[in-house]
Amino acid sequence: MSGEKLSPEKLSAIKRERDDAPLFIEEILSSLGQGRMVLDAGCGAGSFQHSRFPGLDIVSIDIKTPDRVGVDAAARVHLPPNFVLGDLEKLPLKAGSIDFVVLNYALEHVFDANATVTEASRVLKSGGLLYAALPNSRSFDDKFYRFAGYFAKYVLLKVHKRLEHQQRFDFLSLNKLLYSKGFRLLSFCECPSGYTWMNDPRVKKFRASFLKILSFLKSAVKIDLFKNSNYLTLYRYDGTSGIRTVTHICAFCGMQLIDERERDSGPWTCPYCGERNVHC
Repeated sequence: MSGEKLSPEKLSAIKRERDDAPLFIEEILSSLGQGRMVLDAGCGAGSFQHSRFPGLDIVSIDIKTPDRVGVDAAARVHLPPNFVLGDLEKLPLKAGSIDFVVLNYALEHVFDANATVTEASRVLKSGGLLYAALPNSRSFDDKFYRFAGYFAKYVLLKVHKRLEHQQRFDFLSLNKLLYSKGFRLLSFCECPSGYTWMNDPRVKKFRASFLKILSFLKSAVKIDLFKNSNYLTLYRYDGTSGIRTVTHICAFCGMQLIDERERDSGPWTCPYCGERNVHC
């Protein structure tokens, strides 16, 4: 019913209908055949529960071990099975060895997104899948996260702190990058923020009050600072670039053209209709 408040008992786990394209990590993992190779890239303590998929051959790679590894047992974060210290920009894997790459909130943290996606395309088999979840850089959540990082580093003088979100993507820039490396989008969704990064012990005490303020803004004045905060995407790798270039549009017939000389200005003649164009 329109305007009906959604009560907690009406919420349910996402279920894939017959006509739904696969998108979510566990849907894809469940659909892979026995013995398929999966790369959990930039995994931290694990992007998913690896033990639920014993029939898959999963390797986990990150440039550092997760926080709290090696401290007392009560607080320990266990390393995922088959964990390897490595750089996503120089993966220690053979070309064409992986069936499914998971980049679950990892691409925004790397120094070189172009090199990271190039490496993912190198290790994937033709027809392999890549899952990428990442924040929408235009969302309040991502802007606030980056503000908090800058505030800690330059105002609180935590000068050794690494600014975590090195890359900023909107939907267009993400697809430009992936398509230029031979990927094709299969399915996607925009999803709201849960502000889960505020579970960090350093800011967790502010989380409940902060979320109450955001919820009030959403219900009272219709300012929704949760929505469209993240992209979940699934791509297939086929190795052919999906990016094409158009440099000119004819003012008379509307046809698209490309000037391979990359001329910046000057009149030109449309090869389709023969009309003389004076605009750049």
